[in-house]
Amino acid sequence: MCGIAGYFVRDKAEYFANGLSEMGNLLQHRGPDYCGTFQSANCGCVHTRLSIVDLSPAGNQPFTDGRYMLAYNGEIYNHLELRPDLEREGVHFRGTSDTATLFACLCHFGVEATLQRVKGMFAFAFFDAQEKRICLCRDRYGIKPLLWVCTAEGLLWASEAKALKPLMPLELDPVKTLYGLFGVTDHSSVLTTFKNVQQVPPGHFLEYRLGEEYKLHEYYSLARQVNPGFYQELNRLKEGEIVERFVSLLEASTRRMLMSDAPMGAFVSGGIDSSLVSSLASPQQTDFKLFTADVVGRFSEFQDATLLAGHLGRELRASHFQPEQMITDWASATWHYELPIVTHTNAIPFASVARVARAAGVKAILSGEGSDELFLGYPRLLTKRYDSLIKLPLQTLYALYNLVPKLRNYVAAEESMKTFTGQLVRNFEHQRLREQTRPVFDFLPKAAGDEQYLTLQMFGDHLPSLLHRNDRMGMSASIEARFPFLDEDLVHFGLNLPAKWKIGRTWRFHNYKHPFLQDKAIVRKAARRLLPPRLIQKVKLGFPMLGHKFVRVKSGYFAGGFVSTLLGLSQAAADYMIRTQSPYFVAKLVSVEVFGRLFGMRQKPDEVTEHLRASVALQA
Repeated sequence: MCGIAGYFVRDKAEYFANGLSEMGNLLQHRGPDYCGTFQSANCGCVHTRLSIVDLSPAGNQPFTDGRYMLAYNGEIYNHLELRPDLEREGVHFRGTSDTATLFACLCHFGVEATLQRVKGMFAFAFFDAQEKRICLCRDRYGIKPLLWVCTAEGLLWASEAKALKPLMPLELDPVKTLYGLFGVTDHSSVLTTFKNVQQVPPGHFLEYRLGEEYKLHEYYSLARQVNPGFYQELNRLKEGEIVERFVSLLEASTRRMLMSDAPMGAFVSGGIDSSLVSSLASPQQTDFKLFTADVVGRFSEFQDATLLAGHLGRELRASHFQPEQMITDWASATWHYELPIVTHTNAIPFASVARVARAAGVKAILSGEGSDELFLGYPRLLTKRYDSLIKLPLQTLYALYNLVPKLRNYVAAEESMKTFTGQLVRNFEHQRLREQTRPVFDFLPKAAGDEQYLTLQMFGDHLPSLLHRNDRMGMSASIEARFPFLDEDLVHFGLNLPAKWKIGRTWRFHNYKHPFLQDKAIVRKAARRLLPPRLIQKVKLGFPMLGHKFVRVKSGYFAGGFVSTLLGLSQAAADYMIRTQSPYFVAKLVSVEVFGRLFGMRQKPDEVTEHLRASVALQA
């Protein structure tokens, strides 16, 4: 919905206040409709507004009443349900926005109690001038970004790292930047690639008082949503009852997320998740628009998206993404992405469809993200059932090596070191997550518990990368994304849903990667009453495109650049790498180079693009 940035410092407040205007300029793409600022003796912030609920000036931020200040990015979907209790307490609201409701809740109930009441996606700063305290709060799943850093003067925060530049030197962390090759920070909801800059973890708020150490408080835990009694209740239900409950939850979630005073639409691919959400949303709005990223060529899904649009009787608008745009749009997308584009190369066409939506007058869209994590939609999650068979030759070989331990250590040492260093750079984030949360499924036999844990694992590991892509690429064109599959009630249902309702058995050869097993079984069963058979049975493709595998780099590309300077890489060594190493991995290093030139060498996106055009090409 918006962009926020600010400071809370002990001294030099005038110096920091002078940077607010530039911070707002750097976040203007997140909120082009209005820019407001707040300043007190020690605290200041800027808010750039994308007006979606209550389009009047009454919704402009920051909100303040003399003691409290709120700068907020997001949507509180249950804000109308919260108002009656406040009205009975004599609270008067400024306008009809969810911001007004959130501000009233925070002033009346306090931060902790408010975070338990609100449902939605949000990142906000709430300042109490009397208590000299500020709280930075982030939603339960990390949908909205919130970055922070403690300096010698105090606390700084922003929706995007680039907005911190007017207040502090924004320097790259060389280790995390280089490990961007492996998507280290893509998959983290805490780390960034910038020195000392962190993210407020999902389900947490950071509390800071002048002269004291900051404190991180957890107000929501995914693991605590796991309930053995609820699991057993769902396990006893019949298929029709389970499907009915799922559809009811998804319908309610979709209805809540259509909350808007501005035009809305959906991003669709013809895949089952976005198609199901669109089919539930379309009857509820007269002017509901569909948008798709048509990756022109062999990977196009335009035919399936067109089938959905015809089925719903809606116009489909497309960005026809040409293969060469991988090169021409790489730098501009990375500028907004604030990471090397490695895990999701399709962030680049994602940005292009966001521009089409914005040109059509839409400000907010629905997306099917979260379904694959919640209901096990990734092939690698299903193939785990075949692991004992697939890995039998390897396990047999290792069993032989175990007869000679020195030989086993020799063979496995290099791979073990690669795994260790990658985990080390990530602060063992996902290993610690498993250690802390896997025991919540100990009420099940080990194999069943391990499979049930996969949803928690995917929320901690893969979902952050998708949410980052959706936020940064959508907001690059001032488009807000909403996720009906990430509704709190639906997530609670999905976490406790037995895996037998997620992974179905079928006599059809559904997918060569997991024959006779059907991913997201409950989603596909629910779609039978709403979608054409072709879309119900569509195999997950994952938004494919001509990405890193098709990139070819010419000699001299890395000369004088970020990577060669960081590693002391000679031109001869770089050219040898280009000539002899996997083009796929070299192309991923190009993503690191693009990022490093933008944020390490301070080159402009146009400069980086010209360098790419001169030395990089696609080989289809």
